Amino acid sequence: MSSVGRTIGRIAARSRARPHERHEDYALCPTDSFWFRPSYTEGKCPLCGEVAPGGAPPLPLVRRIDRSWFGVAGLALESLGMLALVLFMYFRARYPRKRREWWAARAR
Repeated sequence: MSSVGRTIGRIAARSRARPHERHEDYALCPTDSFWFRPSYTEGKCPLCGEVAPGGAPPLPLVRRIDRSWFGVAGLALESLGMLALVLFMYFRARYPRKRREWWAARAR
């Protein structure tokens, strides 16, 4: 194995979470000693189906909200931006002479 392969292997080994380093969002199944996240498996072990200690945690707000509303909000903001741009260009083209006269009078 090359030195690059050994280096990548060492980095991967260090980055893997070990059971004693698991975060509090993991649960240990008492039946088969398998670490899993109850939030992704509806509070049950994916191997044996036993309910996790403490049950299923409540979902975070981002996963409870229907994400299509983020798209609707983005389109609304984009529409407002386009409206501002169109109005700006319209009034700039509609009254160019007054603007030039004002700038000319101001420069004197």
